[in-house]
Amino acid sequence: MKKSIRVLVFIICMFFSLNAHGEVVVVTGKNTPIDSISRQELKNIYLKIKTFVNGHRVIPVNLPPDSPLRKIFQKKVLQMDSEQLNIYWNEMYFHGIEPPLVLSSEEAVKKFVKKVKGAIGYIRRENVDKDLKIIFIIRER
Repeated sequence: MKKSIRVLVFIICMFFSLNAHGEVVVVTGKNTPIDSISRQELKNIYLKIKTFVNGHRVIPVNLPPDSPLRKIFQKKVLQMDSEQLNIYWNEMYFHGIEPPLVLSSEEAVKKFVKKVKGAIGYIRRENVDKDLKIIFIIRER
């Protein structure tokens, strides 16, 4: 009996550790005329290669560099680690291109994308509310 309880506890712990951050989604405000976006478009937007989607200006926002969600976003969407991204933005700076705005929290991202038409950001799915629209789901596996 003790062994089966330990196995059950182990399985539960593994499940929660895999889902510790929840599912990460890219959101925009309900009034932004973008309903979905591809991973490649998203990457190009966050690297400031692309600034318009369907004829509408997009404004990407990031979470702070130490945010676990940002690390997931960088790995799964940008396919870059922090060092690669720093090198990229150092090069872009000399072309007059600045990185996306960094906001302090998921709550700040939510407020910004609701208020600014065309703004997009990433948060945990569980923090999405009725005034936000999911345009991309980041698969962790």
